[in-house]
Amino acid sequence: MKKLLPISIMKMSGAGNTFALIDAREKSDWRDVENSLGKSRAEFAKLVCDHVLGLSTDGFLLIENGSEGFDYDWDFYNSDGSTAEMCGNAARCAARFCYEYLGSSENKACLKFKTGAGLVTAQILGDDEVRVQMPEARFVKESIELKTKSKGVQKFALVNTGVPHLVQKISNLAEATTLKEMAREVRSHADLKPAGANVTFYAEDSKGHINAVTFERGVEDYTLACGTGAVAAALVYSQLSSEKQIKVQMPGGLLSVVFDGKDTHPLMTGGAVFVGEFKYNLEVVG
Repeated sequence: MKKLLPISIMKMSGAGNTFALIDAREKSDWRDVENSLGKSRAEFAKLVCDHVLGLSTDGFLLIENGSEGFDYDWDFYNSDGSTAEMCGNAARCAARFCYEYLGSSENKACLKFKTGAGLVTAQILGDDEVRVQMPEARFVKESIELKTKSKGVQKFALVNTGVPHLVQKISNLAEATTLKEMAREVRSHADLKPAGANVTFYAEDSKGHINAVTFERGVEDYTLACGTGAVAAALVYSQLSSEKQIKVQMPGGLLSVVFDGKDTHPLMTGGAVFVGEFKYNLEVVG
C-alpha cells in the first residue's frame, strides 16, 4: 500500500464550505489508485477530510465521466463518509474545477451535473462567481413540532432543497450558539427517520437580507456555509416576506438566492475559490 504513487487532490472553498475534489474520470490516475486502495470510497473520504491525516475539508467529491447526456457525474461524501444527494457549495466548486482544471474540450461555461438529487446546472460567471440552478425547493411540512430534551418542543418548517432541512427563524444569529445541542438532537430525530435532516437557523437583517447558519448531517456541526441551507432559509423567508431575491449571509460568505415564480428551481450565486492542489501520498491508508 505504501508503494502507491501520490494522487492529486484539489482543495476548494465555496463561501468557507471546503471540499476535496478528485478527477475520477475513466483515464485518470485515480482509477488505478482506487483499484489498489483496499478501502471503499466512503472510508477514503473520511481520511481525505480528516483534520490531521487529510485536507481538513467538509466534504469529498469525485468527478466522473458524464452519463445520460450530462457533462459530468459526481459522487459526493460528507467528512464522516456518509453520502448526500446534493450540496450547493460543492456544485459551485465542482463547476469551476471542471471548467478551469479539467478543461473540457468545448470549454463550456455552463455545465450539467448528474447528482443524487438529479440535474444541477452551473454557470461560470467570472471573478470566482458561479451561479447554480438548484434542485426543486419545496415545503415538505410548513410546520412541524419536535420534542427535544434540551429545549422542549421546537417548531420548524421542514423543506427539501435537494436534501432535507429543518428551518427555524431566530431573533439573531448569536442565538445559534445556544441552540447547537438542540440542533444535534433534531438532526436525527425519531420523527425524521431514516434520513434525518440538516438544521438551519436564520434571522432577518434587513428587507431581502438574512443571516443563516446550518448544522449539517455528516459534518455533525455548524459549517461556515451551506448552499442548500441558504436556499432552505431563503425559501421560508420568501414565503413569509414575499421577497423573491434574497441575500443570505452565512458565516463564511454571502450567497444570493433568486426565486422565479414560474420555476421551482431557484438560482444560487456565490464564490468558489481554489485553496491549493495537494499530492496525497497515501501512506496513511496502509
